[in-house]
Amino acid sequence: MEATEVKDMIDEAVEREHVKEKGSKTSTAIYISVLAAVLSVVSVMGSNASKEMMASAIEASDTFAYYQAKTQRQVSLRLAADQLDLLTDGMPDAVRSKAEAKIAEYRKNADRADSPTEDNNRQSLVAKARDAEHRRDHAAAQDPYFDFAEALLQIAIVLASVFVITEMPLILLASRILGAAGFLLAIDGITQWIPLPFL
Repeated sequence: MEATEVKDMIDEAVEREHVKEKGSKTSTAIYISVLAAVLSVVSVMGSNASKEMMASAIEASDTFAYYQAKTQRQVSLRLAADQLDLLTDGMPDAVRSKAEAKIAEYRKNADRADSPTEDNNRQSLVAKARDAEHRRDHAAAQDPYFDFAEALLQIAIVLASVFVITEMPLILLASRILGAAGFLLAIDGITQWIPLPFL
């Protein structure tokens, strides 16, 4: 074999290695980009879950406070009607008719708090508050899934970046395992199919 043939063989081997290395770096760059895109979506979902949790907790608290205020007003109106009713004995007829009209008004207003035709009757307020509590609890259950998914995806990106420099296949494998785990945690956070006891 001549020196030129040896040189050509070495050049071809170097070229093949260069193409292989370039392909490996390109596929790793694409993989990192996909992880980053998934991470950004999971981050937004986690942020939305936190906001929903806070907003629903505030809504539930406000609605229960409104319910309590309506209940206190109802009790006050009924007590006033009962007290006025007790005082009507021995009243002159003209005063008694005014007192009885006031008693009827108080009782009518007290009954309106439980009327099904009333927009914010006490039963509908309890239903609204329970619905807000349900949304709060659902968002609170989702939030840790998104938090852990974000952490796993970030670590997967770091490991993939380290692989580009070191080219150690074990590091890329660890990155792929953590990336898949982060993706599955995010999916489970959305669906809540498999509740994990440690989250």
